[in-house]
Amino acid sequence: MTVTIGIIGAGNRGRKHTEEYQAVEDTRVKAIADVDEDAATALAEELGVPDVYADFRDMLADDEIDAISVCVHNNLHEPMAVEAFDAGKHVFCEKPLAGSYADAKRILEAAEDAGKHLGVQNMELFTGETRAAKRFVEEGRLGDVSFARSVYSRRRGRPYVDGYGTPSFVQKESAGGGPVFDIGTYEIGRMLYLLGNPAVERVNGQTFEYHEDSYGEELVGENEELYEERFEESDYDVEDAGTGAARLADGSRLEIRAAWHMFSPDERGTVVGSEGGLAFDPLEYLTTASDYEITAEVDVEDYERRQALIESESGYDASDRPTQFDHWVETVRGTVDPIPTGEIALNSMLVMEGIYLADELGREVSVDEVAEESPSRSIDL
Repeated sequence: MTVTIGIIGAGNRGRKHTEEYQAVEDTRVKAIADVDEDAATALAEELGVPDVYADFRDMLADDEIDAISVCVHNNLHEPMAVEAFDAGKHVFCEKPLAGSYADAKRILEAAEDAGKHLGVQNMELFTGETRAAKRFVEEGRLGDVSFARSVYSRRRGRPYVDGYGTPSFVQKESAGGGPVFDIGTYEIGRMLYLLGNPAVERVNGQTFEYHEDSYGEELVGENEELYEERFEESDYDVEDAGTGAARLADGSRLEIRAAWHMFSPDERGTVVGSEGGLAFDPLEYLTTASDYEITAEVDVEDYERRQALIESESGYDASDRPTQFDHWVETVRGTVDPIPTGEIALNSMLVMEGIYLADELGREVSVDEVAEESPSRSIDL
């Protein structure tokens, strides 16, 4: 069965999704939709996609299309995804699931009402390290898992201001939040997945905004004015960094740090249990034996290579392990037991929005408070 895809958004993410789908066997990208029809046409011509639409709704009317990839800014996810589900399409959505928990919840509810699959982009769920870590957890090599730390932190890496991306990344109106939503969602999702995606009970957190004072003349010299101009032009109104912690229903705890710009030493993500722990990048297993402390590097690459050889027909045509796009296409086909990326993304939204609300109120918050206070940030179409 060939799975036929429609892409909403002709920007960087739309290009990436199109190229990824075109590398998946028996998968066809039939159309690209974007309000900038010229951009959609240029991308379609470059990548050999036959159909172009200025209005995504016209693309949804195409009965040949099985699934839609939503590749636009966060606050457009909810209206577009819901309309796609209403049109009978499966939906794969860029991260985070939406610009708020309330909007994300509506997306998942729309998927359930339509009886269609929801996939959410999170490359970290499909890495060799994550596969290995999940196996260690499921086989009980960590014992009773009680703690995880999620870290995605840069010293200098703010969208647009630091030379990449567009101003939409740093505006609440389009993105909903800053690095907590943008990059925090990757590692929060991975750690929740490894913990078994337990329900969230309470969240605390704080955000930090350095903005104009973040680069002094001693750091940037002659480029100081350029950074200041980019900051002003961008209408930057989100955080530079966010930290927090979530108390989970099974008694475990998740700590979080997400930053585009924070002068903090590197810190590794971890998952810890009663009999062992894992640290990421590179993946290491920490335990004790015969009263010795042991730190063992896990050879993920060699394992993945050997598995590919074993599973190949000839033994000589081993290739990369399946990507999240392979997994999503097989989910649409119904040939795999899918990783619940939608449920993980919704749980991640509770944690991330909980950090913002806790910062606003100056105290720990319950998930009920997060759900009650979560606004809709969806942009009317």
